[in-house]
Amino acid sequence: MKAKKTILFAAALALIGTPVVIMHTSRASDHADTPAIAANPGTDITDVYAFPSPENANNIVLIMNVHPLIGPGAGGSVSFDPNVLYQFKLDTNGDYVEDKVIQVKFSGTGSGQTFKVSGPIKPSMTGARSVFETPVAGTGTLNTTFTSGGMKVFCGPREDSFFFDLEQFFTIFPDRATPINGVAVSDPNVPKSTTWRAAGSAVDFLSNGGYNVLSIVVEIPRAKLAN
Repeated sequence: MKAKKTILFAAALALIGTPVVIMHTSRASDHADTPAIAANPGTDITDVYAFPSPENANNIVLIMNVHPLIGPGAGGSVSFDPNVLYQFKLDTNGDYVEDKVIQVKFSGTGSGQTFKVSGPIKPSMTGARSVFETPVAGTGTLNTTFTSGGMKVFCGPREDSFFFDLEQFFTIFPDRATPINGVAVSDPNVPKSTTWRAAGSAVDFLSNGGYNVLSIVVEIPRAKLAN
């Protein structure tokens, strides 16, 4: 397995607004890791990315990927969960409490789904409680870039950028149960391994299978996030 390096300086999730505010570099990813999360893919945040815009050094790009393992050609049939408040929570002074939030809330389902964006704004609640703050003017639609005050937002299906050699993972951890049915994939006839494949020989299960995710992509001027 080769995990992409992810900068999680600001991320958050859903339903009850549980925050995640992390100030360091992390190597991690989540794809339907439990039966409960597999049954609610709209709440499953696979990865969060933050990096300077390749087109404008004064901008930052934030990406939140959810709803993993969307099969080839199925992107138009899945939706963001309208019951979820998707949030980037931003700690700008290092006290591990969010100072600003960018929120995205969806309405409807299917390819005609729309969304509203709030922020970046100082939240009226911090910690484990959240409320959708007053949104900016306008309504976004899937697969179309929404712009407001120098901020650009895109929401829709995209190729999963996480690299994962699932076959080799199971040869190292053969007792790992699948999240869908809870049945371990261990086979006594399959050779076991204790190491990852040599560099250049790993097989990306997600790319080879054509699996996609739903992405929330925000590009915003740095000056709007902190002094």
